[in-house]
Amino acid sequence: MKSIVRNNILDKLSALSPDEKKRQSVLIQNRLNKILKNESGPWAAYLNLSDEPEIQWDQVSSRIDWLFPRLNNENNENNENLEFRKSAVNFSRSALGFSEPQDGIPVDIKNIRGFLIPGLAFDKHGYRLGRGKGYYDRALAGYSGFKFGVCFETSLCDELPHEEHDIRCDQIVTANQIYTVNKSEGVRKWN
Repeated sequence: MKSIVRNNILDKLSALSPDEKKRQSVLIQNRLNKILKNESGPWAAYLNLSDEPEIQWDQVSSRIDWLFPRLNNENNENNENLEFRKSAVNFSRSALGFSEPQDGIPVDIKNIRGFLIPGLAFDKHGYRLGRGKGYYDRALAGYSGFKFGVCFETSLCDELPHEEHDIRCDQIVTANQIYTVNKSEGVRKWN
């Protein structure tokens, strides 16, 4: 079921023009700036793939120490995991196609204040549909800090198929709105 939804969302994303992606990315960046303007410390972000919002993180906040994901299989030869690095200068393409740091300092996930997570789709319950490898689900299992989903407007769904191990985001940020998920009460609303 996830693969059918994933393909449907990928079709919608491929129909967005480069100009529309740029327009929405700027609006998303502005929303993130408002949300994070008083934050500092280490926050994990991403460097976008072509179907993800392109955010200039230094313009979101210069007070935040931005961390970026890197595939790491040092602890498990058969199963790569994500680690997050700060102060990176050199980046190259990962096996999955995203830019990852080749230098910088790894930061333990428990020391990261929050995550800005890209996704192919997010639903109104905070669930994320990624690319099917489960990297963020494994990395953030048990993480209790802030998790913000970041996506284009067309990637919002009422409900996504999900499994028990799938992580949930606290807010979903798009060009038109910020969607807040109240997990404890089950109340969700668009802002």
